[in-house]
Amino acid sequence: FCRYNITKEEKMQSLKRLFGIFFVILTLSLTSKSQSLQHEGPIAEFNMVSYDLGEVLQGKETIAVFTLTNKGNAPLVVENIKVSCGCTLVKWSQDPILPEQSAKITVKYNSNIIGTIKRSIVVNTNDRKQERILLMLTGNVVAINSDY
Repeated sequence: FCRYNITKEEKMQSLKRLFGIFFVILTLSLTSKSQSLQHEGPIAEFNMVSYDLGEVLQGKETIAVFTLTNKGNAPLVVENIKVSCGCTLVKWSQDPILPEQSAKITVKYNSNIIGTIKRSIVVNTNDRKQERILLMLTGNVVAINSDY
Protein backbone atom coordinates (compact mmCIF):
# COMPACT_ATOMS: atom_id res chain seq x y z
CA PHE A 1 0.00 0.00 0.00
CA CYS A 2 1.08 3.51 -0.70
CA ARG A 3 0.61 6.10 1.97
CA TYR A 4 0.62 9.77 1.28
CA ASN A 5 1.43 12.28 3.90
CA ILE A 6 -0.88 15.21 3.24
CA THR A 7 -0.50 18.32 5.27
CA LYS A 8 -3.40 20.21 6.74
CA GLU A 9 -2.74 23.09 4.33
CA GLU A 10 -2.89 20.73 1.30
CA LYS A 11 -6.19 19.28 2.57
CA MET A 12 -7.64 22.80 2.84
CA GLN A 13 -6.49 23.69 -0.69
CA SER A 14 -8.06 20.50 -2.05
CA LEU A 15 -11.32 21.25 -0.28
CA LYS A 16 -11.31 24.82 -1.63
CA ARG A 17 -10.78 23.52 -5.18
CA LEU A 18 -13.54 20.95 -4.73
CA PHE A 19 -15.97 23.60 -3.46
CA GLY A 20 -14.95 25.92 -6.29
CA ILE A 21 -15.68 23.25 -8.91
CA PHE A 22 -18.98 22.41 -7.21
CA PHE A 23 -19.97 26.11 -7.18
CA VAL A 24 -19.15 26.52 -10.90
CA ILE A 25 -21.17 23.41 -11.83
CA LEU A 26 -24.09 24.52 -9.67
CA THR A 27 -24.05 28.03 -11.17
CA LEU A 28 -23.93 26.71 -14.75
CA SER A 29 -26.73 24.27 -14.03
CA LEU A 30 -29.01 26.95 -12.55
CA THR A 31 -28.21 29.41 -15.34
CA SER A 32 -29.05 26.95 -18.11
CA LYS A 33 -32.24 25.89 -16.30
CA SER A 34 -33.45 29.48 -15.89
CA GLN A 35 -32.66 30.26 -19.55
CA SER A 36 -34.71 27.27 -20.72
CA LEU A 37 -37.63 28.40 -18.53
CA GLN A 38 -37.46 31.93 -19.95
CA HIS A 39 -38.25 31.11 -23.59
CA GLU A 40 -38.44 34.53 -25.18
CA GLY A 41 -41.03 35.17 -27.86
CA PRO A 42 -44.30 33.49 -28.73
CA ILE A 43 -45.13 29.94 -27.61
CA ALA A 44 -47.81 28.04 -29.53
CA GLU A 45 -49.91 25.60 -27.52
CA PHE A 46 -52.95 23.73 -28.86
CA ASN A 47 -55.77 22.38 -26.69
CA MET A 48 -55.42 19.13 -28.69
CA VAL A 49 -53.44 17.95 -31.70
CA SER A 50 -55.81 15.21 -32.82
CA TYR A 51 -59.57 15.45 -33.38
CA ASP A 52 -61.68 12.32 -33.86
CA LEU A 53 -64.81 12.99 -35.91
CA GLY A 54 -66.16 9.53 -35.09
CA GLU A 55 -68.58 8.05 -37.63
CA VAL A 56 -69.60 10.47 -40.35
CA LEU A 57 -72.29 9.94 -42.96
CA GLN A 58 -71.01 10.08 -46.53
CA GLY A 59 -71.35 13.54 -48.06
CA LYS A 60 -71.82 15.31 -44.73
CA GLU A 61 -69.65 18.34 -44.01
CA THR A 62 -68.12 18.04 -40.55
CA ILE A 63 -66.40 20.70 -38.48
CA ALA A 64 -63.53 20.37 -36.00
CA VAL A 65 -62.27 23.32 -33.95
CA PHE A 66 -58.74 23.53 -32.54
CA THR A 67 -57.86 26.24 -30.02
CA LEU A 68 -54.40 27.80 -30.25
CA THR A 69 -53.12 29.71 -27.21
CA ASN A 70 -50.06 31.94 -27.04
CA LYS A 71 -48.20 30.97 -23.85
CA GLY A 72 -45.25 33.23 -24.68
CA ASN A 73 -44.43 36.89 -24.13
CA ALA A 74 -44.65 38.19 -27.71
CA PRO A 75 -47.39 38.08 -30.40
CA LEU A 76 -47.89 34.68 -32.06
CA VAL A 77 -48.56 34.68 -35.79
CA VAL A 78 -50.06 31.79 -37.74
CA GLU A 79 -48.10 32.25 -40.96
CA ASN A 80 -49.68 29.48 -43.00
CA ILE A 81 -51.72 26.29 -42.71
CA LYS A 82 -51.43 23.38 -45.17
CA VAL A 83 -53.82 20.45 -45.44
CA SER A 84 -53.22 16.98 -46.87
CA CYS A 85 -56.39 16.83 -48.96
CA GLY A 86 -58.65 19.13 -50.97
CA CYS A 87 -61.58 17.73 -48.97
CA THR A 88 -60.27 19.62 -45.93
CA LEU A 89 -60.71 23.39 -45.65
CA VAL A 90 -59.21 25.53 -42.91
CA LYS A 91 -60.26 28.93 -41.62
CA TRP A 92 -58.26 31.07 -39.17
CA SER A 93 -57.71 34.70 -38.25
CA GLN A 94 -54.72 36.49 -39.77
CA ASP A 95 -54.45 38.70 -36.66
CA PRO A 96 -51.54 38.07 -34.27
CA ILE A 97 -52.44 36.24 -31.06
CA LEU A 98 -51.31 38.31 -28.08
CA PRO A 99 -49.67 36.66 -25.03
CA GLU A 100 -52.14 34.56 -22.98
CA GLN A 101 -54.80 35.00 -25.70
CA SER A 102 -56.35 32.26 -27.87
CA ALA A 103 -57.65 31.86 -31.39
CA LYS A 104 -59.75 29.20 -33.11
CA ILE A 105 -58.69 27.20 -36.15
CA THR A 106 -61.77 25.75 -37.82
CA VAL A 107 -61.36 22.68 -40.02
CA LYS A 108 -64.19 21.60 -42.35
CA TYR A 109 -64.11 18.09 -43.75
CA ASN A 110 -66.32 17.09 -46.68
CA SER A 111 -66.76 13.33 -46.55
CA ASN A 112 -67.25 12.13 -50.11
CA ILE A 113 -65.23 8.93 -49.87
CA ILE A 114 -66.30 5.99 -47.67
CA GLY A 115 -63.65 4.67 -45.30
CA THR A 116 -61.13 5.75 -42.72
CA ILE A 117 -60.38 9.46 -42.31
CA LYS A 118 -56.77 10.37 -41.55
CA ARG A 119 -55.97 13.92 -42.63
CA SER A 120 -53.07 16.09 -41.54
CA ILE A 121 -53.06 19.84 -40.99
CA VAL A 122 -49.67 21.56 -40.69
CA VAL A 123 -49.74 24.89 -38.86
CA ASN A 124 -46.74 27.19 -39.47
CA THR A 125 -46.14 29.79 -36.75
CA ASN A 126 -43.45 32.22 -35.65
CA ASP A 127 -42.75 30.14 -32.50
CA ARG A 128 -38.99 29.51 -32.84
CA LYS A 129 -39.10 26.24 -30.88
CA GLN A 130 -41.91 24.72 -32.95
CA GLU A 131 -42.36 26.48 -36.24
CA ARG A 132 -44.50 23.64 -37.60
CA ILE A 133 -47.18 21.86 -35.61
CA LEU A 134 -48.94 18.78 -36.97
CA LEU A 135 -52.66 18.42 -36.26
CA MET A 136 -54.62 15.28 -37.15
CA LEU A 137 -58.24 14.77 -38.17
CA THR A 138 -59.47 11.18 -37.86
CA GLY A 139 -62.73 9.27 -38.14
CA ASN A 140 -64.67 6.94 -40.39
CA VAL A 141 -67.05 7.77 -43.26
CA VAL A 142 -69.98 5.38 -43.61
CA ALA A 143 -72.45 5.04 -46.48
CA ILE A 144 -75.90 6.53 -46.17
CA ASN A 145 -78.35 3.67 -45.61
CA SER A 146 -81.24 3.81 -48.08
CA ASP A 147 -83.63 2.57 -45.33
CA TYR A 148 -83.67 6.04 -43.68
